[in-house]
Amino acid sequence: MAPRYARGPFLGCRHGTGLLECDPVTAVPRPARYGHLDFNSPIAPRRADRLVANLAASRPATILDIGCGWGELLLRLAQALPEASATGIDADTELLDRGRANAAERGLEGRVAFIEHQGRAWTEPADLVVCIGASHAFGDSAAALTELHRLVKPGGRLVFGEEFWEQLPTRAQLERLWPDTSAEDMLELPGLVDAAIAAGFRPLRVEAVEQSEWDDFESGFLADWETWLLAHPGAPGADGIREQADEHRGWWLRGHRRLLGFAYLTLGRPR
Repeated sequence: MAPRYARGPFLGCRHGTGLLECDPVTAVPRPARYGHLDFNSPIAPRRADRLVANLAASRPATILDIGCGWGELLLRLAQALPEASATGIDADTELLDRGRANAAERGLEGRVAFIEHQGRAWTEPADLVVCIGASHAFGDSAAALTELHRLVKPGGRLVFGEEFWEQLPTRAQLERLWPDTSAEDMLELPGLVDAAIAAGFRPLRVEAVEQSEWDDFESGFLADWETWLLAHPGAPGADGIREQADEHRGWWLRGHRRLLGFAYLTLGRPR
């Protein structure tokens, strides 16, 4: 899932076929959703490759991705673990369709299932659980880690991707962020790791993305809107899309840049 400030209604198209859904009145294609992103979180290709290799080394037989979106990491894990079964769950049917199409293209549709489901209601544990940018399904970071503990089999692994404060924001900094943001919305990185330990995990690896990974992610997120606006500057709805894009860019460049971090915690549940 996308980081919390990017959540909410999007002006989107159906992505499963790779074709844009057109406005029924004007026949103008609507902006794509996440069309310029491989992953729906900030992560460099080298980091994703290393993460997959490290997780595959423990040879999990079952993989669960909560809030999977289109499940790019899940698919790469399934490719690296040909004997494993993988399940991705999400409430966004458009992104699930994209995941199913990608699974079929890679010959993985028999081993990877994409299911429309609410993460908090899932009950079947797995050897490897992935939850990236989806802690909101459980409440906050600490609540998510507590709930996720029951879904990781003893001896298994959890990959927890979450935002954190690089430094506690001042009132002035909070005012430049997305609406209703408070300092209590996120932990600092040491507090995030402490919450994982309190939930019963042991931290195997703690890593935070670099600024270039954030910038690549934000640029890719906005590229769908900006590419569309270049092609359809006067189309119905263009003013609203332009306003949303500019507002989002302000949250990024004037707000969270160098204030908000994103961590990938690889956690183990003791036997």
